[in-house]
Amino acid sequence: MPDNDSHKIPIPKVMTVAEFFQRFGDQDACHEHLKTVRWGHDLERFACPDCGHTRGWWLPRRQLVECADCHRQTSVTAGTIMHGVRTPLWKWLWAIYQLAHDKKGIAAMELSKQVRVCYETAWTMLHKIRAAMGQRDQRYTLQGLVEVDECYVGGKETGRIGRGAETKSPVAVAVELNVDGKPRHVAMRAIERADAVSLRKFAECKIEKGATLKTDGWGAYRSVAKAGYEHVATVTGGGSKAAETFPWLHTFIGNMKRMILGTYHSVSRKHLNHYLAEFDYRANRRWGEQGLFDRLVIAAVSAKPLTFKKLTTGAT
Repeated sequence: MPDNDSHKIPIPKVMTVAEFFQRFGDQDACHEHLKTVRWGHDLERFACPDCGHTRGWWLPRRQLVECADCHRQTSVTAGTIMHGVRTPLWKWLWAIYQLAHDKKGIAAMELSKQVRVCYETAWTMLHKIRAAMGQRDQRYTLQGLVEVDECYVGGKETGRIGRGAETKSPVAVAVELNVDGKPRHVAMRAIERADAVSLRKFAECKIEKGATLKTDGWGAYRSVAKAGYEHVATVTGGGSKAAETFPWLHTFIGNMKRMILGTYHSVSRKHLNHYLAEFDYRANRRWGEQGLFDRLVIAAVSAKPLTFKKLTTGAT
């Protein structure tokens, strides 16, 4: 008797591991793909970074495009997060594949084993891709009805929880809801402290003026609302009542914490926003998983370069 598969969740038609290596098994294929993503099949989107001229020709032996006017030669990675790197391109595309399709992300140590690079190289690659994710989502702001709260990321702290925590990192969280009360977009950002000043800066950066903020009874949100928002406050008393009142906020917060604890175990305050950007990027595109790899490649070649020095000093 045949099995009844009507109850099974359909598997998204994402690129398999075998298909990945079939497409990107050598350096030439990777160059060709990045060239097409960045400039089109016939270089129709090419613009010389020196003179701005829009016509050029591809040099297949050198894997460069030459400007027809000033003759500057430009690589497919110039001016991207892969600018000036020596790591083979398939390893970059594999890291992008992993961050795009694994909801828990991938740790630098695991990536270093998979593609045979040192830990520092793997760590840098992943943070550059996360930076591209963050730059992409900077273009969007939440609007309409938006739930807002804060949470704390870090290990256990004896005697203090929630807003009383001192060693944990506070994170502002906002979830945009549609007319049916279902989540559309999420935004998270590390803040200095859970006070009116920090929360207001977060709201002005990520939430469109005129939106309605749905929050708990924390007094700081009254000050945030004065920046140009409607405000609906509900005193929850914390605990299960808060989770019942703001279910989507707590769902996304829980998923983010599981990603960090399960994959990365702990993250520094300096780089916390990169991990939050990774979570936001996937969460905001959760219904388009089949195209997430291609979208992340576009983000990677469109993002501004980020040096290792900037990463390690936190000046990102």
